[in-house]
Amino acid sequence: MTQHTEKLEGLLFAQAMNLAAQHLEKGRQTSEQIKHELQTKLQRLREGEEQSFQHEAEQLCRQIMQTSKIRLDTEMDRLHWALVQGVLADVRKRLEKIPDNPGRYHKVLENYLAEAASAIPEGDLVAELSPRDIEGLRPVWKDLAARAASGRKLELAPLAEHTIGGVMVRSGDGRVRVNNTFEGRLARMQDEVLSTIMDTLFQKAGGAG
Repeated sequence: MTQHTEKLEGLLFAQAMNLAAQHLEKGRQTSEQIKHELQTKLQRLREGEEQSFQHEAEQLCRQIMQTSKIRLDTEMDRLHWALVQGVLADVRKRLEKIPDNPGRYHKVLENYLAEAASAIPEGDLVAELSPRDIEGLRPVWKDLAARAASGRKLELAPLAEHTIGGVMVRSGDGRVRVNNTFEGRLARMQDEVLSTIMDTLFQKAGGAG
């Protein structure tokens, strides 16, 4: 991954994490409000019971608190997962906007091509892109290909499946493929992204408690 690509993906990830933190703070406030209401109800129940029924009341309150805690934990788990999916959806939306800036997008594609070319053994290469991207690249393709894969033949071809951006690069014989479409790169980094987001969210939640 080139420095330009790392900076771009790092910026997207930082923006997504900031969004997740904002949503998590709202979830934490809701959690605190629920716990406060439960404690208030518990206190009222204790104060309103006769002494002879104090033990039974406390047992009932503990059961209520345990049940409520289980429900709250389940809701927070659901909220965490929803936030993770929201973050990934936000990253995808931001990626979808990159092709709208041809100068920036062509640089990203050049970096992706260079990365794939270095990973594929010597020989001819085929760069598969969406028909839209192929048309946009034709005027600059010769120079871009020369920079990305110096000394190698690099042909353009339409990508069979739909993609929001990026490029699929394969060897001339089709035996080696590098999926540098946006979807392919997101899939490769998804486990790392999910792990990082979940760790951050749970650490914040633990600190808030």
